[in-house]
This record gives sequence, structure tokens and C-alpha cells, in this order.
Amino acid sequence: MRGLEPVVERLARAGVSPDAVTLAAVPIGVVGGACLLLSPAAPPLLLAIPVLAAVRLLMNLIDGALARRAGRMHPRGELYNELGDRLADIAFLAPVAFLPGASQATVLLGVVGALFASVAGLAPRAAGGERLYRGILSKPGRMVLLSVFAVVVLIAGPGAWRPFGPLLLAGTVLTAIERIVLGVRRLA
Repeated sequence: MRGLEPVVERLARAGVSPDAVTLAAVPIGVVGGACLLLSPAAPPLLLAIPVLAAVRLLMNLIDGALARRAGRMHPRGELYNELGDRLADIAFLAPVAFLPGASQATVLLGVVGALFASVAGLAPRAAGGERLYRGILSKPGRMVLLSVFAVVVLIAGPGAWRPFGPLLLAGTVLTAIERIVLGVRRLA
């Protein structure tokens, strides 16, 4: 996080809104999804996935740091953050379901699992506890999984997408279970 301090400082001096940084993750997810959908005709587009995923994660770190630095933390910003994260997840992950070699139903169930894992992380906060970020396929884990598969598919071909859906589904279900169990323990 220390390495991002100069970036955060420059953005704060320029008057950039933390909400703008938060919401910029959505178009990044859409561009990532478009690259995935176009990759059967142009496989080198898969190289953009790790880059876009990293940018998405960096923006997620920067928006909160910028809000704290600029003294612009507010409930609406949290709403934008959570909705933006869910939209970016859908935009990044759901297109895989429509790629050759991928299991459509399993990938889409994995996307639902990702959304449920997010809800399982948010629910303890709504109940008076703290937001939970843990889990094998929390947001960074999902982005790493997608990035690794994009590179593997570029090298090995579209059939390499086959295990993506089952891994996404299993990982998101395990993440949701971990968060539910931890939330119940902490709220007891």
C-alpha cells in the first residue's frame, strides 16, 4: 500500500473524487469482459485480462485510501464501492460462460457464488459486526484465477477453460461458507 501513496497524493491534490475511482472499476470490468468475448477471434486479447484485473484491484485499493486522505468517506461511497464491485465481477466473470470450452452453467453458478460470497461478507456488517473479506476466492482470488486461466488458454487453447467454472464455483462456495461461519462466530 505504501507504494500507492504518491498516486493517492497526486489524485487528492488534483481533486479526483474517490467515487470516480470506485466507479471506474465498472468500465474496466466491461472492457475485460469484452476482451474475453472477442478472444476466440483474437486470442492475444487474453493478455489484457491480467493487466485489467490488476488495474481493477489497484483502483479498489486507491479509492479507499483516497477517501481517507481527502476526508471524503461517506455512506454513499460505500454503496458505490459495493455495487461497483458486484457489477465489475459480473462483467469480468460472466463472459467466460460463453467462451468455447467453458461450462456455461458452471461458470454462471460460479458468478452467482461470487455474488453470494460478497453478500456473506457484507451481512455481518449489516448485523452490527465487521465486513469480512476472507476466503480463497475473495475478489483478489477471483481476479488471479481469471488471469491465470486467460494466460493458460492463450497457450493451451480454449479447452483449457473447462475447469474454470468448477474451480470458480467451488472456490466461491467455500468462501461464502467460511464467511458465514466466521460471521456467526463473531456475532455470537
